[in-house]
This record gives sequence, C-alpha cells and structure tokens, in this order.
Amino acid sequence: MAPKNPRSEEEDLSDTSGSSRSSTPGDSGHKRMRIDKSVSVGPSRNSRRYNSFGSQDEYQIGSIVRVSLKNFVTYDSVEFYPGPNLNMIIGPNGTGKSTIVCAIALGLGWNTSLLGRAREISDFVKHGQERSSIEIELKSKKPVVITRTIKKSNNTSLWKLNGKTSTQKDIVSKVNSLNIQVDNLCQFLPQDKVSEFAQLSPPELLIQTQKAVGDKEMSEWHERLIKLREEERSLLSSTKDEEEQVGNLEKRNAVLERDVARYREREAILERIELYELAIPWARYDIAKHKYDVAKRQRAEAHVAYQKLLKENEPMNEMKSNLEQIGKDTFNEKRLCTEHFSTKRRQLEDTLTKLEKLGNDCDDIRRNLNNLKKKEKQREVRIAQHRTEIARLEEITSVQPTENDTSEINDKIDDLSMQMRKIQMDGQDFKDNLEKLDDDSNEIRRQLLRIDQQRKELEDIRERRLESLRNEHHTIEAVKWLRLNRDQLVGHVFYPLCVEINVIDVKYADAIETAIGQNYRTFVCEDQRDYHTMTKELCDVRKLRINIVCFFNTTLNDFPPPMPRDRLKRLGFDCYLLDQIEAPTTLLNALCNLSHLHKIPVALRKDNVNNIEVEESRAFNRYFVGDTSYSLTWSKYGKRLVQSFTTRLKQARILNNSVNVEQRHELEQQLQKLRADLTEISNARQESMKEEESLRETFEKLREEKNCLIEQKRQLLLATREYQRNKIKLDSKREQLKRLVDSPNSIKEEEDELKENLHNIAEKRAGVVKKFQNLLEESIELFNRRNKATLKYIQASSDLIALVTQTQQLDDTLKQAQINYNEANRTFDQAKAEAKNLFDECTSNTIEGEKLRKVSELSKDKTLEELEDAVTSERTKAEMHYAVDSRVIQLYEQRKAEIDSLRSRLTFKTTRLSKLTSDMKSIRENWEPKLNALIKEISNTFSEAFDRIGCAGEVRISTHEDYDKWGIDILVKFRDNEKLQILNAQRQSGGERSVSTIMYLMSLQELAKAPFRVVDEINQGMDPRNERLVHGQIVQTACRPNTSQYFLITPKLLPDLEYHERMKILCIYNGEWQPEKMDWHKFIKDRKSLNSS
Repeated sequence: MAPKNPRSEEEDLSDTSGSSRSSTPGDSGHKRMRIDKSVSVGPSRNSRRYNSFGSQDEYQIGSIVRVSLKNFVTYDSVEFYPGPNLNMIIGPNGTGKSTIVCAIALGLGWNTSLLGRAREISDFVKHGQERSSIEIELKSKKPVVITRTIKKSNNTSLWKLNGKTSTQKDIVSKVNSLNIQVDNLCQFLPQDKVSEFAQLSPPELLIQTQKAVGDKEMSEWHERLIKLREEERSLLSSTKDEEEQVGNLEKRNAVLERDVARYREREAILERIELYELAIPWARYDIAKHKYDVAKRQRAEAHVAYQKLLKENEPMNEMKSNLEQIGKDTFNEKRLCTEHFSTKRRQLEDTLTKLEKLGNDCDDIRRNLNNLKKKEKQREVRIAQHRTEIARLEEITSVQPTENDTSEINDKIDDLSMQMRKIQMDGQDFKDNLEKLDDDSNEIRRQLLRIDQQRKELEDIRERRLESLRNEHHTIEAVKWLRLNRDQLVGHVFYPLCVEINVIDVKYADAIETAIGQNYRTFVCEDQRDYHTMTKELCDVRKLRINIVCFFNTTLNDFPPPMPRDRLKRLGFDCYLLDQIEAPTTLLNALCNLSHLHKIPVALRKDNVNNIEVEESRAFNRYFVGDTSYSLTWSKYGKRLVQSFTTRLKQARILNNSVNVEQRHELEQQLQKLRADLTEISNARQESMKEEESLRETFEKLREEKNCLIEQKRQLLLATREYQRNKIKLDSKREQLKRLVDSPNSIKEEEDELKENLHNIAEKRAGVVKKFQNLLEESIELFNRRNKATLKYIQASSDLIALVTQTQQLDDTLKQAQINYNEANRTFDQAKAEAKNLFDECTSNTIEGEKLRKVSELSKDKTLEELEDAVTSERTKAEMHYAVDSRVIQLYEQRKAEIDSLRSRLTFKTTRLSKLTSDMKSIRENWEPKLNALIKEISNTFSEAFDRIGCAGEVRISTHEDYDKWGIDILVKFRDNEKLQILNAQRQSGGERSVSTIMYLMSLQELAKAPFRVVDEINQGMDPRNERLVHGQIVQTACRPNTSQYFLITPKLLPDLEYHERMKILCIYNGEWQPEKMDWHKFIKDRKSLNSS
C-alpha cells in the first residue's frame, strides 16, 4: 500500500505522466507531480501527451491514449499514457498489473463476469475507501473520455461520456461503434481467461476470430446461416414426420375407400328405397279409394233388391212364424221332460252305487272274520317256538362265568395315556416354537431384502451421474466406447471422475465440485498402454474432446498435506477436501495431481476461520469457507504481500448425488446383525427338530404298548359280555311269550265287533233298496211325458217343412239377396276402413320440398306393382352391398381433412425450405469465400511465425452440414518426429499451448479490426527459448506501422530481449516500499552508464 505522507498542494503541476502514487518510466523527461483531486481531468488538458511518444495520427481510431485510476483495488491514484503500438506492462507479482487489465475492461462498460475474478463491482474499490473511479480516453475524430465512478455502499456505478452523465448502455454502444470487443478473447485476454482461451472449441474460436478480424457482415452472415440451418433442420424433421404421417393416413384411408364407395352407393340405394316406400302408400290409397267407390255403389244396389223381395214374402212368412212357435213350445216341453228324466236317472245310479258299496262292506267283514281264525292258529305256533328258545337260553345261562380283575390293566392304560398326553403337549410346544422360529426367520429375510434394496439404492448413483452428463456428448460417447471395449484394455480404466468418486458428506459437495472444475470429465487409466490406446482411438480417430490421464509415476504417498490435521482444525477448518472423498487409490492420486485436493482445506462455518491467520500461515494457495472460495497469491518481491480473490461457490450439479456413508454403514451393521440372528434361529430350529423327533419316537412306543394292553383287556371281558347278552335275550323272550299267551281275549272281542257291524250294514241296505224302487217309478212317468211332447214337435216340424218346401224358391231368392247385401256391406266397410287407414298412413309422413319432387319424379307413371317390384329390386341391391359402420365413414372424412391440412402445411414448409436453401446458398456464396480467404491469410501468417521458431503450424476450417459446428482447427508441431496435431489441452503442454495461443493472436494482429489488443501473462509456462522467440514475434508484429495497439502484461522478462523504438515499457511502480520521489531520468542515465561500463 502507498504511504500516506502529505505533500504541499502548491507543488508545481508539471507536464508529467506520473502521479503521487505511481509513475511510468516512459515519461523520463518530466517531473513527477501530485494530482489535485479537486481538478477534473478532461481531454483538453491531456491532449498534448501524444507528442511525448509520437504523432497523434499514429494511434488507430479507438486506441487507448490515457488511463486514470483513483482508489481502484491497490491504487490510490495513477494516470498513464500508453503508446500507439506495443505496450509492455511489467512489474512484480501483486503490484497491480492485472488490475490495469480489469480497469480497462470495467471502464469500457463490461461487467465483472468477464474477468473471472470478484463478482461484485464494489469489490474493486480500494479497501477503506467509499468510491473509486476509472477514466479512459480513446482516440477518435473527437476524443472520447469515459468515466466510471463505483460506489461501494450500494454496489452501483455512475457513468459519464465526455463529462456528461450517461448510461452503461450508451457507453457500450459508443465502444462498439469503435469496434472494441472486450468480450472477445481474441482481443481481450485477461490473466484468468488464458486457460479458457486455450479451451475454446473450434466453433467458439471461429466466432471469436470473425469478430476480431473479420468484417462485421461475416459474423452476421455466420449467425444468419446458423439460424437458417437450425430452422431448416427443424423444418426437415417436421416435414419428414408430416410426410410419413400423410403417407400413413393415405394408406389407412386407401384401405377404407372401397368401404366408403360401397357405403355411399348403398346410401343412394337406401334413399331410393325410402322414396319408393313413401310413394307406395299413395299408390295403395288410390287403389283402395277406387275399391271404396265401387263397393259403395254395389251395396246400394243390393239393398234395393233385398227390400223388394222382402215385401213379396210377407204372407208366407206369417204362417211360417206360427208353425215355428208351435214347434218351439213342444220342443221346450220335450227338453224339460228330458232334463227331469236325466236327474232321476242319476239318482238311480247313485242309489245303485250305495247298494254295491254296502255289499262290499259285508264281504270285507266276512273276510276279517276268517282272518281272525287264521291268526289264532299262528299264535299257538309262535307260543311253542318261544317256549323252546326260552328253554335253550335257560340252559346256557345256568352257569355264570368267572369275573376277571382288569383294574391293574386299566391303571397301566391310564398311566400310558397320561404319558402320551404329556408328550403331545410337549410336542405342541415344540411345534409352536418351530412356527415362531419360522416366522422370525421369514421376518428377518424380509428385512434383509428390504435393507439390501436400500443399500443398492444408495449405491446406484453411477447411472444418475451419467444421466447428468447427457449433454456432454463427447464424454457420453467415450463412456459407451469404454463399456464395449474393456476387453481390449490391459488394466482398469475408470469412468469420468464425477461418476467414480463419492462424497462422504454431501455438505462438502459444492466445494469439491468447484475445486475439481473441468477435471470432472477426466478418464483415469491405471496402465500407460491403455492411455495410449484410448487417446489414439478416441482423440485422434474419433476426434472426441475429452481428458484422459495416467499418473503411473506417482502414488498417493507423494502428496502429503501441507499442514497436520490437528493444526488445521485449530485454524477453524474441518478437513482437507481429499478427506471427504471416497474412491479407489488410483482416483485419489489423480485428484491430487489434477486438482491438488490434498492441500485445499474446507470449513462449513464462516465464523470458525480467521482469514488473516490463514494468510499469515502461507500454507495454502486456495481454501473454502462456507459458500466462498478464496484464492491467495503472494508477491515474489519485498515483503511478499498477499492478494486474495474470492468467488461464490456454485451449487453442485453432479456430486450432490452421493452415497450417505453413515446410512450405508448403519445398513451394513443391520445386515450383519440380521444375518447373525438368522444363523442363531437356524441352529435353534435344528435343535428343536431333533428333540421333536425324539419325542415322536417315544410317543409311538407308548402307543404300541397301550394298544397291547387294550387288546388284552378286551379278551378278558369277552366271556362276561356274552353271558350278559344271553341273560338279556332270555328276559326278552319270556316277555314276548307272556304277551302271546294273554292275546286270546282281545281276538274274541274283535270277532264280536265285526258281527255287530255286519248286522248294521244289512239294515242300511234294505232302506236303500226301497228308495231305489220309488225312483224307478218316477222315471217311467217322465219318460212317457217326453214321448208325447216329441210326437207333437215332429208334427209341427213336418207341417213347417211342407210350408218351407212350398216357399223354398222365394226364400232362397231372399236369402241370396240378403247374402248379397251383407257381402256388399262387408266389402264396403272393408274398403272404407282400408282407404281410411291408407289415407292416415299417407298423411302421417309429411313430404315437402326436394323430397316431394324426388318422390313425384320417381313414382311418375308407375303402378303399385311396379313400385313394389322396384323396392324389392333395390332391397336386393342393398343386401348385396354389406352395411358399413358409419364411424368408418366419419373416420375416413376426419383423416381426409387431416391429410388436406397436413398437405397444406407441407406445401408451406416445402416453399419455406426452398427459400431457406436459396437464402443459405446466397449467404454462403458471400461468406465462405471471405472466410476461406481470411483463414488462409491467418494460416499463412501463423505458419510463417512457427517457421521462424523452428516449428510448424497451420490453421484450417473444419466444415460441417450444421453451420454452428463449423470451426477453426489450430494444428501445431513442436518436434521433428511428430505430425501436425490439433491444439488441445490433452496433447500439448502448458508452455506449448501458450506459444500457440500467442502466435495465433499475433497472426490476427495485422488483420485486426479492433483498435487495441490486451494479453495478460501469456508467457507463463514457456521455456526461455520459446519465450524469447515469441517475444521477438510480438515485437516484429506489433511494432509495424499502422497496426493496432497492443498491451502485453508480464511479471518477468528475460535479459537481452529484442527492443523496438515503437515499443513503450510501462513499469508498475506501486507498493508499500516505494520512495517519496523518484527521478526516472537520473535512474535511466545511471543504468545506461553502468551497462556501458
């Protein structure tokens, strides 16, 4: 930090380029002055500065002619005037060289994200100050002075353009109008973006190159081609899909077309049938109406004829009526006598039935008497049989068998039964215990399956992480190749680091993923032969942009921590990042080589770490606290002051899916315990089964012994049971004999009862016979009366027949007239009803408009038979055309409409595709020749520059059908035994990439459209030979007349480097130990004298 010694404000303001805090050696002819902060700096005051280093005309439009900083980062106040050509800004580390770069970028309107340093603009205000300012003067027809004032309190900026308040948008617009592209790495390459430039993909490099040295229209053409190609690709894809869809729909509709034709033909037939059917009722009505008129006339004629005949037959009809009345009366008399006679005859039949029944009852009683006599004889026989059986049983039961004592056997049986019951109870206990053991075993197995599934779910993060890399097409393609070709490899090759490693505690995932950076896609080989195989196949042949490493010459022991862990914890840190990673040793070794995780500490809590103590320890270049990353650098001069850069951690995108180590350890412990429990249960089950088998054998032995005792007891009790059965049987026989002996009294009583019943039935039979005789006499009288009435009826009928015979012809004529009338009346009623029904039927179907016209036209001059024949014919045709579901027709019409809509869209898209193809062809015809010419010129310059340093280089255009994949390939060769190889982070060393980068940038110098170019510490990593050669190229290229302004920032230079009079050396003279005054003229004179001596 600059000392705070006050000086007199009356000190003379001389014409010098230095300030009280910083000066430039180029202003050797002037005295250093202090800037009065109350005086504003404008273009009029400083316009004379141009004359110090050449004419104002030597500056290109847009070049920087003056820079003034106040309270910016490490500067209190500084003002310097760069030259129109090469400006080399040199100074020790930490003095503020890169701060000048930041000031140029921020002062010209760009944001902090461009620099890759602090995120907030307020972080660039000097510590302890409230505001800072950047003032940049640019060459233009009218000088342009841009001022940016930064306020720390509210993190805002105030802008001025030529002293007038302006906006950032206006500033950027003004800068762009001068063709200044601070966001183009080909023009503006800050220190923290050097590695990013080397990692630019060919398409990105092409875009940046066009912006830097191409005409503005080239970038516009390229962007237009990219957009048109994207639209073309989208249209081609959608057109192909829609064409396939149209083809599919047309094929499907073609299948339905025959059905549709049949459906429509059938519909036409059905329509004609409908029209014919509408015409038929009217044809039928016309016929019925004609029949009705004829029937009406015929009925009237029949009625007149019948009335005339009726008057002629009246006398004969009166006589016939008298005879018919006599016949009717005699007939009624005859019918009445017949009915009474029939009643009497039925009564006679009933009486005769009763007589027969009484006779049958008498016969039954006589048979029962005979049966009683037979029963008596049978009883006597049974009495004799029972007495014989009783005598036999008495003889058998006369001797009683001896009784056997079975109490001892019973006791033994009871004892055995008790033992068997006890064994059964014990067996049931064993069975219950086995079932419990089985249930416990099954439950443990279910828990084992569940825990094993949980463990697999915890371990299955590889696929999830690979899924998160789906947009990294080159990496995914390499993974697929590795899966298919592991058999071609000697050792094990690990997938990308982000897939293989596991973060023990996910709270550290953000820090670990930030520290690993772009190395997360790196493949790690155990064997060097696999490294060569994969780089040849994937990088050379397949052109994949991937990282492959093999650290066979180092081990994990080669990377000790920079500080013991107990001391690390005293500083407030939790651990090193490597301590939070679980991975094979080979991967840990790779992480130490690539990302140095073994020496990056981390702490989750901010309040535990004292940043000052960490900086004083000088043990770490980088560490993480909370959500912030700290990067430390130390000056290599003086007190080695520290510079700290902070950035906010991004949330982990891949490593946040990690295995929970504690949960996995807990699951493994549960698995071990459950398996031990399962083994213990299995052993206990085997013991229980053995004991149960022993009990079963004992039970079988006791059961056999018990069965033997039961059989022995049965044999002893068999004789006693037989004696008891015979005694019971003897008693039963005696009881039966007693009943047989006592039964004669009941037989005598039954016989007397039967005889009495026989006497009663005989008396009833005599009464019935008397009644039958009276009914017979009444029947004879009725029979005679009926015969008389019959004779009278016959006489009257004979007279009537004679009369009828006489008038038969008249009656027949009258009857015929009656029949004729009735028939005519019936025909009339039928015709009337039929005509009315047909008329109602016709009027019920209202026919109007077009349908009425079609019905009239179709039925014109046709009879009913012809109409019916037409309906039959049309129905036959309709039946020949099978019915088609109407939904098929609806589906056909929907598809047809969809096909028409798709074809309309296809026509539009085809027209648009033709227009896109034409536009792309037209633009490409303008853009490609210019691009080829531009790249050829860059390649020639690039090749010449490499030839001068004894190497080879070439720049090519890589084409592709997609314009966003067109790119620039930089090919270099640093050794004679090599071929030209594409420049990438895998093939060339850091120094070789730096040489290639600066050579490419120098190749753009003569073509540059930009007014100035800034390169910060590009020579880092170069060997002395390359650095000297590159320096010479830079001097030769940047110091040519009419070239754009060039800023080269470096902390070191080799001795005896080439110098050109157009160069301007700007030494950073800033720090805690600078003198109060410095006479640069005297210093340079003394140095020259010393060198000459």
